[in-house]
Amino acid sequence: MKRAVVIFLVVTNVVVFGALGAVWWAANKVSSAVSTVPDLSLPGNVDLSQPRVFLLVGSDSRENLDDLTNFGPAGGQRADVIILAKVVPADGRVQLLSIPRDLRIDYGGRTGRINATFGSGAADLVAAVSAETGLTINHYLQVEFGGFASIIDAIGGIRITFPYPARDLSSGLEVGAGTQLLDGDTALSYARSRKYEELRSGEWVSVDANDIGRTRRQQDVLLAILTQVDRPASIGGFQSLLDALGEFVTVDSGFDAEEILQLAWSMRSISGSDVESMTLPVRGFAEGGTSYVVRVEPEASTVIDAFAAGTAMTTDAQARVQVQNGNGIPGSAGVVASALAEAGFEVVETLDSARSDYQVTEIVAGAAHLALAQAIADALGYGEVIVGRTPVDVEVVVIVGADAPTG
Repeated sequence: MKRAVVIFLVVTNVVVFGALGAVWWAANKVSSAVSTVPDLSLPGNVDLSQPRVFLLVGSDSRENLDDLTNFGPAGGQRADVIILAKVVPADGRVQLLSIPRDLRIDYGGRTGRINATFGSGAADLVAAVSAETGLTINHYLQVEFGGFASIIDAIGGIRITFPYPARDLSSGLEVGAGTQLLDGDTALSYARSRKYEELRSGEWVSVDANDIGRTRRQQDVLLAILTQVDRPASIGGFQSLLDALGEFVTVDSGFDAEEILQLAWSMRSISGSDVESMTLPVRGFAEGGTSYVVRVEPEASTVIDAFAAGTAMTTDAQARVQVQNGNGIPGSAGVVASALAEAGFEVVETLDSARSDYQVTEIVAGAAHLALAQAIADALGYGEVIVGRTPVDVEVVVIVGADAPTG
């Protein structure tokens, strides 16, 4: 999953220290804790006030090593997750563009999956992603799978909302409906799930049980980390986070304490509405007995151009909202639905939630629609934005809690 986002997670914690001396100490601790890639030279940023692009890589040495054979020797690891992250210091915004690991590319005179270039080292993966997107990459961050659970536990877990009970017998995922606090192991099983199922009307149904669905689940976890890292539990876990960094994180040599400090300051007030996440538009493709995904044009180029320009990659113009009664008070979902409709949102359904004990109204959205969820929270004047899954035909679910007006 987007485990390389741990650096962003840490620098957000750094700002919590408050005093300048403590912040500088923390930034140096982060810089000295991580490993560096000795043969990777990246341009960095001369002017730290300008936007910069990070290549975030989650690597796994334990699964599907045959993926690497197209581009050379395995080298003991593969790029399981590939994300471009653009940080805009001027306004604290972050854009995340996920590159499907099975994207078919031509590189070095060969054809194969983009994640396979990692078998020859980080430099080849950086070059392949840059060539495919036309983007200059300023920094590189890599986290091993083995550290993911430790990192999540160090920040006190993450909360994700599930519309139905869910499981994956292969990854070990098993969660109930509603908002769940996931520890590191459970978050990892969710992020790695390729055989995701939901319990609907008494039957287990396969939902987004593919690599694209897996990418969306990884985005859910990433956004949960980014938007929940400032909770008190994450401060207490700072030393544990440093320990995990030292063991599992690798960066380019140019990502030093000064830049960590500047990045931390630019992200000091980040919220869900400041983060935009998108997956490169692709479709399935098979060739020579090998399954790939290929870019869908012109949509893919449009998304890349928007990312490069720092403009919106997604639109919520046709977003649909479902309102659920989560407090057990008759009519409360209708009251909220009416308020949202009057505010200009498209409410397509009201129904009872799986639970009726919600104390706080939750506005649930996936990674691509967190800005809309925040707009709904602002319009209501109460409630909390939560990263989570929504039914296939709606973009945002509002679960009405006891904090909502009753009339």
